[in-house]
Amino acid sequence: MIRLGYACISMATPNNPNKKTTVAQLSKLDHAERLKKLRKVMQTNFFNLMDVLEYNVNHQIFLYRLPSEFVPLATHQIAADWNWQQEFAWDFTKAGEYIRKFNIRLTSHPGHYSILNTPNKNVLQSTIKDFDYHARVFDAMGLDNNSVLVTHVGGVYGDKQESLARFKHNLGLLPPNIINRLVVENDDTSFTMLEVLDLCERVGLPMVLDIHHHHCVNNGEEIAHFIPRIIATWGERNPKMHFSSPRSDEDFKSHADNLIVEDFLTFMDLVKNHDLDIMLECKNKDEALLKLRKELHQKGIRLEPVGT
Repeated sequence: MIRLGYACISMATPNNPNKKTTVAQLSKLDHAERLKKLRKVMQTNFFNLMDVLEYNVNHQIFLYRLPSEFVPLATHQIAADWNWQQEFAWDFTKAGEYIRKFNIRLTSHPGHYSILNTPNKNVLQSTIKDFDYHARVFDAMGLDNNSVLVTHVGGVYGDKQESLARFKHNLGLLPPNIINRLVVENDDTSFTMLEVLDLCERVGLPMVLDIHHHHCVNNGEEIAHFIPRIIATWGERNPKMHFSSPRSDEDFKSHADNLIVEDFLTFMDLVKNHDLDIMLECKNKDEALLKLRKELHQKGIRLEPVGT
């Protein structure tokens, strides 16, 4: 069984759960007005989340990446005295109930500035704080560890092996609630599919295979040879992979608006015997997913569960 999903923003509605405020805006307010502003944005994001989840269910989309901005400025010092998890406990509970009712898989991708293998202690502390925020959101919803936090290995910092070793060391600094959700994705610049797979097997974390990133940086490895090992890193959890098409030969690393259906079918032939969740990282988001689904149906191909 293949389930398709998209990241963060539905193109079908302007009401997405990524509304935010800025530090500059909050700095102009006194303490009471500041909290009022944060609560208003948070409530809007909950309303929008439920709208997007309902839209997804109506379109038989059961994999969705929650925007990192869901809780406004959750890791910033300006909101340090705001107990958003307690204040919105009812909303988190209700969202979690809906997600579990329809077997939706909610995931997240902490920001590019969250780098676990950093040699900078301040960056490391900010990274741990960001990971903790994302994990707390899923914990508050009562979601299981299929709701993962996707991260990259990080930077090379002049010595790839030392950087990989530092990732392993810093991983040991994380609390269990983060480690239980953390998964590692190969990137498009520094660490190849095989390097990330070897790391994940050593440290006991699942690997997210990003097919587009593999085509951007590799040492000639054939994906087909490594699919079973990658899937094995997930244990009893549902494996998750990322797929997108390049924008052009000249701008290869950038994501295209939609998928090249032939490329997708080529990859599907490699994983046809596995149950997978595949996040489509296209600029057109849910519209790209629905377009792909239509093109597959026109070819008489149905990869997703019956009823989609």
